[in-house]
Formats: sequence, C-alpha cells, structure tokens
Amino acid sequence: MIGIVGAGGHAKVIADIVSCGEREEPIAYFSAGLPPAWAVRAAHYHDNEEQLLALRASVKGWHVAIGNPVVRKRKLEWLLACGFPVIQAVHEQSVRAESSVLGEGAGVMAGAVINPYAAVGRGCIVNTSSSVDHDCRIGPYVNIGPGCRLAGGVKVGELSELGAGVIVIPGMTIGKRCVIGAGAVVIDHIPDHSVAVGVPARVIKRSSN
Repeated sequence: MIGIVGAGGHAKVIADIVSCGEREEPIAYFSAGLPPAWAVRAAHYHDNEEQLLALRASVKGWHVAIGNPVVRKRKLEWLLACGFPVIQAVHEQSVRAESSVLGEGAGVMAGAVINPYAAVGRGCIVNTSSSVDHDCRIGPYVNIGPGCRLAGGVKVGELSELGAGVIVIPGMTIGKRCVIGAGAVVIDHIPDHSVAVGVPARVIKRSSN
C-alpha cells in the first residue's frame, strides 16, 4: 500500500503518478477531513500521528501531497524522523537528467524538465510543464508552479513559491520564503521573505517570518 498524506487537488495529481508507477499497489489517503468524493474507492484514514504509526507496517511508501510548503515540511520531517519510507513521485512523462539530484519526497509532474546538474531539494514540487535548467539549486520545500521557466544557474531558497508561468533569467537568486506572483519575470535577485510580482518582477512586500 502507498500512503498519501493529503486529499486535495495536489493529492489527485500525486495519486495519478503513483498509480502509473505502482499499478499493483493500493493507495490510502490520510487527511484531517472527510474522505474526498473522488477517492471514494480508496482507503481513507485520519491524518494523525497515532494513526500513521498504527499503519506503519502496512505502507510500502509515503508521500506528502500537500500544496502548502510549511505544512508539507512539518509532515515530511516527522515521517523522516520516525523512519518512515518516504518516496518521490516522478511522472513517467517528465524528463530528468541523470546528473540531476532530486530530494526525498519531491514530486515531479507531467511534462516537467530537470536539466543536467540541477539539484532539487527535499519535498519540492516541480509542477506540470515547468523546467529547471542546468546547475539550478532549488532549496527544500519549494513550489515551482505550472509552466515556470528557470534558466541556468538559478537559486531558490527554502519554502519559496513560484506561481504559474514565472520566468527567471540565468543566475538569479530568489531567497527563502518568497512568493513570486504568476507570470512574473525575475531579472534581478529577490531577497528573503519577499513578495514580488510583475514584468519585470518588483518586490511589493517584505516580512520577517
């Protein structure tokens, strides 16, 4: 059995990826609410530590499929600290260079490309049809939205989120805990804890969190 922590939209996508790669393995969802209607034929359990520990021996691999990177980090770090077998979810129609590195529990969606010597951190989401070019360094728990284009040598800090269609030119650094609005074009470095939007991207807000 494969355990998916989460039962929202992102969990649907991860379940599809897992089903393609592990066709003989049933899927169980773990979430705080009621079972989602779309997962009516799958097992559903309440997402709490006692329940996960009770089913530990029955689950072959775990994947945290939660879009919020802060929550995803908390859940995944707990699983790893307890020694649970955490799996990546990589769509069979994505492209990943042999020299690239993909962290524990990361997800790579259909049409995504990770080019040579790029490193994508633990628990990252590389979303549909996005591309991470050569020598990029993507920190842990980063969300790369659908259709993003990260040129060579880009760095993105932990827990940052890039909206759909963001473009980042070569060599730029986006700090930790940043939010880059959909469609933005990043042509300069973005400091930690920034919200940036527009073409070119401009910082409109800073926080200390």
